[in-house]
Amino acid sequence: MTLNPAATAAGFFVAIHAAPNRLELTVHSIYINAYINAVKGHPMKTELYHEIGIGTRLRRLLERLTAEADHLYEDAGLPIRVRHFHVLYALECCGPLTIVDIAERAGFSHSAVSQTVKKLVEMGFLALNPTDDARQKQVSFTPGGHALMERVRPIWRQWDSANKAMLSEGQHDLLAALGELEDALDRKNLKTRFAEVGTDSPIEILPYDVRYAAAFKTLNLRWLEAYFEIEPVDLKALDDPEGYILSGGGEILFAVQDGRAIGVAALKHDGDGVFEFTKFAVDPEVQSKGVGSKLMQAAIDRFQARSGRRLYLETNTKLKAARLLYDRFNWVEKEPARQSPYARCNCYMEWQKDAQSATAA
Repeated sequence: MTLNPAATAAGFFVAIHAAPNRLELTVHSIYINAYINAVKGHPMKTELYHEIGIGTRLRRLLERLTAEADHLYEDAGLPIRVRHFHVLYALECCGPLTIVDIAERAGFSHSAVSQTVKKLVEMGFLALNPTDDARQKQVSFTPGGHALMERVRPIWRQWDSANKAMLSEGQHDLLAALGELEDALDRKNLKTRFAEVGTDSPIEILPYDVRYAAAFKTLNLRWLEAYFEIEPVDLKALDDPEGYILSGGGEILFAVQDGRAIGVAALKHDGDGVFEFTKFAVDPEVQSKGVGSKLMQAAIDRFQARSGRRLYLETNTKLKAARLLYDRFNWVEKEPARQSPYARCNCYMEWQKDAQSATAA
């Protein structure tokens, strides 16, 4: 991962993590928005840009922090500006480097670094020296550059302390979040992610239809075979969903897209207003598109519409993704109300309308 202060967030700097062949330029800042407004006594405006405008928000923050930092340089009588930081900081931490080396460490383009180096050479702070490779030159400080850094270092240390104090006021680990965001972009860029989301047809949640009976079995067998062994009680439900679930007053819901069932969930009625949420499965090809959430919400809505008394499920703790979904929808782990008919189940959960108060109780 390469942290890029100018492109990624704010360009406010200076936590030093130097390694022999890698410099991690760490961004320190987003909480300055709230901090500055609090100092001025102005409440924050209602935020317009959320996930869709993350680039706009980062650019807004970058411009604000760049202006603030440039004023600090100016007040100190220094001729450099924020746009020079990535080059000066890399040389300060790592010593003489080629332009390629600086670009790699800063995460900037070769062209951008080259232009900054050229400007600092013109200002008399850097020199270009020949290397064994005729195509590259080594960048180093001139005597004037070393004198400049003597004045800059105390300011950077002060900024580092101020930024750390500012970040400590927040509830979240901003630097870790920025790193995770950059890692995600390294794994898969935004263009690829945009294409994957695509312009899919809408997903409908429909009641049981014999046309989708085969999908009810196929989708469930797929995840059961991937993680566990098929048990007799599974086949009893999958081979005869109408007799095992529907005839007892239960319901089966399908997530359907373009006429194809891509997800399924069932409410098995145990009697006296008690329902089991069961046979919950989503086609792996669409598991990142919120199908499971739609099915879960639809099942809960049906339970409430029928004035159900208790809604429970049985699962296994190895199903991490499912557990995250259950937690998000206010399922609370409890002592089992009965012996499970499934050998694989080691976790019993009940849905709570108010999970917080239920957990406290």
